Amino acid sequence: SSGINAEWPLRPGEKENKKFVDEAKKEYNESVRSLVSHIKKKDPRCLAQKEKQRVLEEERLVAEKKRKEDQRRKRAEEIERLKEQEKDSIAEHEQQLDGLLNEFSDSETEEDPFYCPLCKKLFKSDKMMKQHEKSKKHKEKLAELQGEFASELKAAGLSQPLETNDAPTPSTKKKKVPTATLR
Repeated sequence: SSGINAEWPLRPGEKENKKFVDEAKKEYNESVRSLVSHIKKKDPRCLAQKEKQRVLEEERLVAEKKRKEDQRRKRAEEIERLKEQEKDSIAEHEQQLDGLLNEFSDSETEEDPFYCPLCKKLFKSDKMMKQHEKSKKHKEKLAELQGEFASELKAAGLSQPLETNDAPTPSTKKKKVPTATLR
């Protein structure tokens, strides 16, 4: 571009010369690249740098592995701690329940032998008490209490209690519908 306008066509000799120059540049660049790669392979400074990078990478991998192992161990310890807390909590609740049951059974036999704590009713005789236990209201309250107890057990991760025969069952009797008599 020294005084030559870019719009003017190149002379045939210049075209061929440009081709030779470009090929020579490519060849020179390739020889420089191969020389640099050869020197990198043989130069002690480059070898030392590569070794240093390899050692740093190994140290990083070892530190990462140790960190992951520490995390796994901490998670396992936390899980064990939570399991122990849950066992302690369950044992504490069982003790409280046993205490309440003992207290309830003691108070029931001493004070009022014909008392329904579920319905909070006092009866004068055993016969009235048994009749009450067969009633629909008592059975509904009992089923409701059992449902609450079952849901609490399920929330705590314990198994369902066995079903009792006191729970109300759907009535299978059909209601009698009065029929008109024809005369």
